[in-house]
Amino acid sequence: MTISNERCGEILKILINRQEPITIDEIANKLKVSNRTIRNDMQKIQELIKNSKDIKIIKKPRVGVWINANLKGKKLLESIISSKDAYVQPYTSSLRKRYIIKRLLLSNDSVTMKDLGNELYVSRITIYNDFEEVEKWLAKYNLKLKRKKNYGVEVIGDEISWRKAVSDLITDFRKESKQKNNIHILKDEQFQDVYNQSQIKIKDVFKNVDLVKIQSILLQVEQNMDYKLTDESYSCLVIHIAIAIERLKINKPVELPYEQINDLSKKEEYQIARQISKKIKDELSIQFTTPEISNLTLHILGSKMQYNKNNSVDMIKNIDTNIIDLAGEIILLIGNILSVDFTSDNKLFIGLVLHLRTAINRMKYNLNIRNPLLKDIKNNYPSVFGASWASSVLFEKYFGIKVTEEEIGYISIHIGAALERLNKKTRVVIVCGSGIGTAGLVAVRLEREISGLDIVDITSVHDIKNIRTNEFDLIISTLPFEYPSKPVVQINPIVTQDDLDIVKKYLINIENTRRFRKNNMSEIKNQLFMQELILPKIEVSNKTELIRELCNILIKKGYVENGFLDIALERERITSTAVGKGVAIPHGSHKYVKRPVILVATLKEPIEWSNGKVDVVFLLALKFENKEEIRYFFKHFYSMLDDETVLSSIRIKNTSKEIYETIIGSYKME
Repeated sequence: MTISNERCGEILKILINRQEPITIDEIANKLKVSNRTIRNDMQKIQELIKNSKDIKIIKKPRVGVWINANLKGKKLLESIISSKDAYVQPYTSSLRKRYIIKRLLLSNDSVTMKDLGNELYVSRITIYNDFEEVEKWLAKYNLKLKRKKNYGVEVIGDEISWRKAVSDLITDFRKESKQKNNIHILKDEQFQDVYNQSQIKIKDVFKNVDLVKIQSILLQVEQNMDYKLTDESYSCLVIHIAIAIERLKINKPVELPYEQINDLSKKEEYQIARQISKKIKDELSIQFTTPEISNLTLHILGSKMQYNKNNSVDMIKNIDTNIIDLAGEIILLIGNILSVDFTSDNKLFIGLVLHLRTAINRMKYNLNIRNPLLKDIKNNYPSVFGASWASSVLFEKYFGIKVTEEEIGYISIHIGAALERLNKKTRVVIVCGSGIGTAGLVAVRLEREISGLDIVDITSVHDIKNIRTNEFDLIISTLPFEYPSKPVVQINPIVTQDDLDIVKKYLINIENTRRFRKNNMSEIKNQLFMQELILPKIEVSNKTELIRELCNILIKKGYVENGFLDIALERERITSTAVGKGVAIPHGSHKYVKRPVILVATLKEPIEWSNGKVDVVFLLALKFENKEEIRYFFKHFYSMLDDETVLSSIRIKNTSKEIYETIIGSYKME
C-alpha cells in the first residue's frame, strides 16, 4: 500500500495520534489547506484501506472522524506513512503571494487559478483572495493583472515597469539567500561559485544568460571610469544587464521618449553605457538599441560610488555645483535642527555629496531604490529622520524634485554616522553671576557627578557673546537668562541632586531633543497652530480619504489653493510621510499656500500608513520667508514629535482646546 501524496500521510499521523474525534475543519486548519482538499484526501485514504480488516475510519456528523485499528493495523499505517517523504507545510499567505508574483511575471503565457491552486495545494478561492495583495504589489510598478475567462491571468504594463518589478523580485531572493547562506554577487573570483549556489533563485529569469561574462565586461569598463561602484550597485547593474539581454532575446526592448534619450546622450555615463553595449555585442552577440543604451545610462547614473578618502577631492571636483551647495545647506539645516555643528566633518560632506549625486539622478528619472533600514531608522532615530526630512524643501528649491522616504532614510544614515563621529562629550559653558569661586565649585560638582561633560569655558552673561556658538552645545547657568541659539539650563549656585537630574535629562538626547527658546518660536507657533484647525478622534478608513478630507478643510477656509490637495496626494504616492511613533506629516507644495498653518488630527482608530499604523496627523501647509524661520520651526517641531509624553498627551485628549494647549505648552518646555 502506498499513499498518493505526503499530505495524506500527515492526515494519517494526526488521526493515529488522536485519542478523540477530530473534525475535517480542524485538520484543514492544522495543514493550512481547504476543507475540500482534506475531504478529497480522506477519500483517497478510504480507497487505500478499504480491503483491510485491521483498519477502519469512522465518520460521525457533528462529531468528527477517527481511526479504529488493532496492533496489526497500526503497524500497517506506520509503514504506509514512512513510505513517503516528510510532509511539507503549504505556503503561508505571504509566500503564496510571492510565488504567484514570480509565476505571473516569469511566465510567457497566461496562468490559470486552477494551475496555481494545484501548485500551492489550495483552492481557487484562496488564490482569488491572494490576488488582492498581488495586485497591490504590482501597482507599485504601474503593472496590472489582466483576467480573461477560460484564458487565465497575465501581467500587463510597459517594459520598463516589468523590468523594475523583476529586478526587485530578484533582489528580494538574493537578500533572502544572503541571509541564509551569505551568498551575493561578488566582484572577484568567487563570483562563479556564488552564481552556482544562487542559481536556484535567479535561474528562472536568466535561463540563457552568461552572468560571468557580464561580470567580466562590467569589470573591464569600470577600470576606465573615474569612480568605482559599490558592491551593491555593481550587483544591481549585473542583474539589470542580464534582464535586458534576456528580454532582447525574445524581442521585448524598452522604449524611451526622444527628449529623454537626447538628454541622456549628453551625459558622461552614456559613453560608459555605449562601451558596455559594444562589448556585449562583440562577446554575446546581442545588439543594444539606442533606448536600451539610454536605459542603461539611467542605471549607471543612479549607481552609488565607493567613498575613498585618498581621492575624495578628485571625486567631487566635477560634480554639479548645485549638488555641492545642496549638501552644504542640508548639513547646516540639519545641524541647526539637532543643535550639532557638522561643519568640520569633511567625511559627512564628501559622503553626502556623492550620495546626492546619484540620489538626485534616481529621483529625477524615477528610479526605485530599496532602503532595508528605513523602518529601524524611523523607530529608533525619529528625530534624526525628521530632521533629515526637513531637507526635502531644499531638494525642491535646487532641483524641483520630490524626495522619497527611502532617500531621506539614507541621508539619515549619513547624519547618524556623523553624530557617532562627534566627541561623545557634550561641550558646556557655565555662566555664573556669583564670582569665580562659586563658578569653580559648580564646575567641579558637575564634572564629578556627570560623565560626558566637557566644560569648555566659565563666563558671565555679559561675556558669553565672546564665545563662538559652534564651540559649545549647552549653557548651564546659575541665573536666569536667554540665549538665542543654544539651550540654557538654570541650576542653583550650590548644585543639588535635582539640579543634576535636570542637567542629565538634557544630556540624554541633547542632539535630538533640545528645545528652542520660547520667544524664538512664540510668534511662529501662534500663527501655525489654531484651535479651529485641530480635529480630535476622527474616523477614517485610509490615508487617502484622510488627506483629502483635511486638505479640503484648508481649501474651504482659504488657507491653501486647490493644487495643494493634488500635490499632497501625489507626494504620498511617491513616498510615505509617516515619520515613526504613530505620526504622519502629509504636506503639499508651498506655492499653493496662502497662509501658513498646521492642521492637527487625532484618529479614533489607527490606520495603515506605509507598513505601519498612524493615529496622529499633522497636515503641514508651510511657507517660510527665510532659512532661519525654517530652522526654528523644524528644530522645535521634531523635538515635539520625539517627545513620547507630548504625543501620548495629544492622543488621549478629547477636545480641540486640550490638544491645542498641549501643543502650545510643549513649546514652553525648557
